[in-house]
Amino acid sequence: MSLFLYTAGLGMGGSYPLVLLPPEASMAFIYYGTLAEANDYFDHRLHETAWSASNTSQREKGLWAATQIIDTLNFKGHKATVFALLEADPDADDDEIRDAEADQAREFPRGADTDVPEAIRTACYDIAHDLLDGKDPEIELENLGITSQAYSSVRTTYHRSQVPIEHIVNGIPNALAWRKLRPFLRDGELIKLNRIS
Repeated sequence: MSLFLYTAGLGMGGSYPLVLLPPEASMAFIYYGTLAEANDYFDHRLHETAWSASNTSQREKGLWAATQIIDTLNFKGHKATVFALLEADPDADDDEIRDAEADQAREFPRGADTDVPEAIRTACYDIAHDLLDGKDPEIELENLGITSQAYSSVRTTYHRSQVPIEHIVNGIPNALAWRKLRPFLRDGELIKLNRIS
């Protein structure tokens, strides 16, 4: 038996749990999508081995870790709980906003949405797959600067002027997942200044 913390529409009259929490798990093991949906996603994917070679516990850990990675990004808009508060009370104070922020464990849904977008769920699955396949975003970032390595006398040369790949810099080990996440992100380079005289 599982405890579903939130149910959202899948479309066509169906629904899926946004967060699946087994009774023996703690709140730390919530993630985007479901294990069943992830299994179905990988059943239809070509050249997939890391997911099918892992057990249920490893898959859930991978999904949880992928969700943690996704939730470190800076997304557009507000969490759904904050959005609802601000719609009901545009003059809400900082404490009320912080409380509303804390009421929703994950970054999605956002704004007026009541469910997690499919792109976010499948990005979570793609990242989990890469994590299960042994990719570590921190090591990937460090490896971008390596220009040469040696075995005897153990020598490594770094070239720090190389421009790192965007998804690796942002902690996402999978380029496809990054392309799915990118439209939801705030533009960190867009700063608009207005002078009022």
